[in-house]
Amino acid sequence: MRMRRSARIPATEVAYENITSLEWSQRAFDLLQRGQLHVKIFNTDGVISAHVWGPCPRCGHDLDYRPTLSAIVPELGGSRGLWTALTGRSTLKGSSVPEAVDVGCGCGRDHPGAPKTVRGCGVSFRLPTSAPTAPSPTRVPHSPASRMSSP
Repeated sequence: MRMRRSARIPATEVAYENITSLEWSQRAFDLLQRGQLHVKIFNTDGVISAHVWGPCPRCGHDLDYRPTLSAIVPELGGSRGLWTALTGRSTLKGSSVPEAVDVGCGCGRDHPGAPKTVRGCGVSFRLPTSAPTAPSPTRVPHSPASRMSSP
């Protein structure tokens, strides 16, 4: 069985490492720009979900990730709570699409050094939820690595 790999992904099996860095988000963004990695956003009655598929930027194995990004949460006691009584406005609102989705490698493959019940190479990265139109950014929106380096 032959696996798809991009030119920037190592040809040998990578060991498991629980890692997140700006580097992996940038590599994932590059794959997104080249049309190899894909992000599709769904809004079903105010529940926002995503579908991310294509090669993992670290191990090159195929991903198929489907997270729920946000959901409508009605206030306790219905729409006649204290907030509604005081302001005349309900807190029941639709969800908006976040600017990015966090993805962890869920390729389903065993990687050397991974805990017994863990599948995937361990990398986490962030992708924008809107279509890329410019070259790879220096910083991916709100990436975990960019938050760690902020003063």
